Amino acid sequence: MADDTPTKGLFGLQQQFIVKEYERALMYKDGKFERLLEAGKYTFWRWEAIELTYVSMRQMSEVISGQEMLTSDKIGVRVSLIAQYVVDDPIKAINVTENFSQQLYQDLQLELRNQIAGLTIDQLLETRAEMGTEITAKIKPLASEYGISLKRVGIRDIVLPGSVREVLMKEVEADRRGRADLVKARHEVATARARANTAKILSENPNVMRMQELEALVSVASKQGNVIMLPDLTNLFSRKSSDEK
Repeated sequence: MADDTPTKGLFGLQQQFIVKEYERALMYKDGKFERLLEAGKYTFWRWEAIELTYVSMRQMSEVISGQEMLTSDKIGVRVSLIAQYVVDDPIKAINVTENFSQQLYQDLQLELRNQIAGLTIDQLLETRAEMGTEITAKIKPLASEYGISLKRVGIRDIVLPGSVREVLMKEVEADRRGRADLVKARHEVATARARANTAKILSENPNVMRMQELEALVSVASKQGNVIMLPDLTNLFSRKSSDEK
């Protein structure tokens, strides 16, 4: 990343370094840290023994994939997560740890194992979204000690053993059927109540029943070719039925 080609006009006595906009560089002189260089072009005499270590300031991702772990109920799962972070203190990132990216990976891996070891398989599936938040809260203070600002951690996927997936699918199907049966039973109860209410109304109001009968007869008679004969129409709407006498 450094351009240390000697400047021709000065007989190779100078060397140049370029720090890009998205970078910062730690300047070491005779092996000792001198200062942090911002983006720009820098020229030094060769006898100054200048070395630069570059650090990207862009957002980066750390992926922990396919980790085989045991839940608290001894079920093996494979879990992957992804973490997004930025270097907010290049001096700490380079001088405090040998490799800040590897250190972050190890911290995330350990915390992920701790989280899963304390959960049953059901709890793991139920709290998947919350796990990322909890891991972020635990690792963020640790990462800040070596110059990393942890932005977000999310569980990318959880792979269950085939036997566990089969059991869960059966539970889901049974739950779906149970809800369907419950809805059907509610409709049947509502229908039975409506019929009971209708029967009560008709028993208390005989004329309503006779009106329905008449409407049914009119509907049948309206069809071509049908003839309806009703005897004794004068008593059809008598005030009192024979049952009321």
